[in-house]
Amino acid sequence: MNHSEIVFGPISSRRLGRSLGIDLLMGKICCQDCIYCEVGRTETLTSLRKEYIPAEKVTAALDRVLQTAPALDFITFSGLGEPTLSTAIGPVIRFIKKNYPQYKVCVLTNGMLLGDPAVRQDIAEADLVIPSLDASNGDEFLKINRPVADISFAQFIAGLKAFTMSFPGEIWLELFIVPGINDSDRSIERFAGIIGNLKVTLIQLNSLDRPGTEEDVSVSSGENAVRFAEVLSFFAETEILGSALRSQQQAKKLIFPLEKMKNT
Repeated sequence: MNHSEIVFGPISSRRLGRSLGIDLLMGKICCQDCIYCEVGRTETLTSLRKEYIPAEKVTAALDRVLQTAPALDFITFSGLGEPTLSTAIGPVIRFIKKNYPQYKVCVLTNGMLLGDPAVRQDIAEADLVIPSLDASNGDEFLKINRPVADISFAQFIAGLKAFTMSFPGEIWLELFIVPGINDSDRSIERFAGIIGNLKVTLIQLNSLDRPGTEEDVSVSSGENAVRFAEVLSFFAETEILGSALRSQQQAKKLIFPLEKMKNT
């Protein structure tokens, strides 16, 4: 991602259609330093929530764009780092919902801070939240996500569960497949055990599209992604995205419907 504005786009998103992005941090500030991150290494690894950019500055920039009534599918909190680290996210979402209710709001998050009730309250009015789940146990968590030290894998999973059980909007759970680390049969079984306790609308299986932070992260094949989908689609509709999808030579998203899997 290459931008220098608080509000950027609209961009054409493979998942979200025409999306206007909001970067509340304007820097690679995150509570993880994932080995597959296509943005690059985390410059500031932290779990500290604060107003990195004043909410008034964000809403002013957003107001200038939205006053032109652009055609959008979503306004998306994303950017270079983890958007829930910013305490401005709640006021900005409320600003959008009060002044531009015709637009849907999406939050892309690594999910690390969802155990914080204040974070859950801040994003409660979003229409869609897409959290990540890349590890099925603590060892994978440390190898793949390289998280800040003060949040354990158990805390992360507990927070993710608490959020999915209380959030009134849609939740699309993204699982990034890292061959050789989180794709064993045992890993898939553990993922099923975790996801079975979550309430999600959709599961999205992703893989590397562009070079990640670490050079030895490889791309998952479509066949490998299907192994995940055949198990996880018991819990929610599951789709394969990105390079794994292309390796299957599919013209459209490869979708495993929930009902189909339940009836087989």
